[in-house]
Amino acid sequence: MTTNVTLRKTQHPRIVSTFNGQPLAGEAVSNNVARKYVELDGRSWHAEISHESRLPSGRGYGTSGAGALSLSLALNEAMGLSLSMSQAAQIAHICEVECKTGLGTVASVFSGGFTARTAPGAPEIGKIRKLNLPLSLRIVSAGFGPISTRTVLGDAQLKKAINTCGRALEEKFLRDVSQYNFMTLSRKFSNCIGLMSSRMRRVMNVLDLSGFTCSMMMLGEMLFCLAPHVDTSRVEAVFRSCELNPITSTVARLGAHLI
Repeated sequence: MTTNVTLRKTQHPRIVSTFNGQPLAGEAVSNNVARKYVELDGRSWHAEISHESRLPSGRGYGTSGAGALSLSLALNEAMGLSLSMSQAAQIAHICEVECKTGLGTVASVFSGGFTARTAPGAPEIGKIRKLNLPLSLRIVSAGFGPISTRTVLGDAQLKKAINTCGRALEEKFLRDVSQYNFMTLSRKFSNCIGLMSSRMRRVMNVLDLSGFTCSMMMLGEMLFCLAPHVDTSRVEAVFRSCELNPITSTVARLGAHLI
């Protein structure tokens, strides 16, 4: 995710934001971040915000959180507000929670790498454990489309199931931090919360038969596998055999930063 911001002073303040060239709705988390910065700064701005990402939105890749955090860092710099990196990240976290586009994505994007969130909250408030996993690991993902994070987070029963299922599994993972244990427990979590569609299960079964454990992305009608670099082409081939277009990614070792 790369975010560009252009500011100019104006008598008629306006915020215009896009994701991969498409206009974002007024309630989008990026617009919420921009409004908070305009209030903090006190001046009248015309702000043009452009997010570019090879990953689609609404499918569990964390693009909302990444966009909110990168925008917060950019606006802090462009307006000369002199907030610390952590303070800027906290604004992004608050905006994401308010918009119900996520609860912990900002903290992970801020940290970078493979992380486990052991206590909820914004960066420097919640707790993150950064995990050392092989540099050769790749994330291969594919799927069918979005699931509304806002809808899921607005469902009290589903939120309760997520917390109940996740608590015990996180403890098991932290006792054995490995990609194999992560994928096994991630699958159990997906089964526990009950959001898996029948067509996702069909693809999952094909991957299982091919020797690859996958799980559901949170939140999207999407699947992902952690695989060594040497196996990525095989995982991609399985996804393609199911008429899906895979995306292969590395694990970012650095968190969000200015460029």
